[in-house]
Amino acid sequence: MPFSGCIQKNYRFGIANQDLVFKLPRTPNLITTGGNHPRIDSIERTFQYPGKVFRAWFPASTPEENPESLRLLAVQTATDYLDDNGLMGVNVDVREYNPREQWSRLKSNTRIAPFWKYTGGTLYHVGYCILPGRAFGMDSYNGFTDTLSINSTSPASSILHAGYVKKLYDQRYPGTYIAANWLPIVPLFRDSSVSSDVLTYARIEGNWPLEKDLLPQTYAQLGGDTVSQATSLIPGVAVLPFYFRPALRIAGSAVGVATGNLVAKQREKQVTQPIPR
Repeated sequence: MPFSGCIQKNYRFGIANQDLVFKLPRTPNLITTGGNHPRIDSIERTFQYPGKVFRAWFPASTPEENPESLRLLAVQTATDYLDDNGLMGVNVDVREYNPREQWSRLKSNTRIAPFWKYTGGTLYHVGYCILPGRAFGMDSYNGFTDTLSINSTSPASSILHAGYVKKLYDQRYPGTYIAANWLPIVPLFRDSSVSSDVLTYARIEGNWPLEKDLLPQTYAQLGGDTVSQATSLIPGVAVLPFYFRPALRIAGSAVGVATGNLVAKQREKQVTQPIPR
């Protein structure tokens, strides 16, 4: 059906590669909540200021929900997804910024080969230190440290990034898999698979509000990926202005958002349509 997108009829709980199940962590998922970080909090306030001004000038017709309540829902949505899929041993950081702990997790993660830990993993760690997701309200999953960072108040964003946990846990060589996604085109297949998984999960669970929020977000990601990856294959793109590829990615994401919202509206008509007697 046209509104189904990449949603599947059936959903597979747990990883597909059953040979790897016994190798997965069996310890409970650990949720850590961050404390005060004056420097990081200052960056966060600066980053959020334009949004606050916009909301002050153009107040919404509905009252704004408490951010902490929304973040709690985002954490609950992501952890329920992990639990339902039998994914354990994940470090779930909620507004946490702790470079020392991240480095410790990197060193102790035995699922990643040392070569990848101390090359790609180190680069990820440097990025974590200088561009903290907490300061910008961005969710992420770092497979090198097995850390799901939830900094937004969006359940759709949190479960989408939790989907990357399932995808990585399903890989026999997770370090090599992460590195492979630095190549052109490969991330598009990964993101498409994760988007399909979380959208199908929301549909199977009958969680229409979550599915509705996921549709524009997943389509935006896929739209941005498609344009960005296609651009990387264009000869001579390296000599174009530095802002060329980011601008095209933003344009692709914008088209994805519009498409996702259209799909959501079509789907909503079916959800809200009365059942004929």
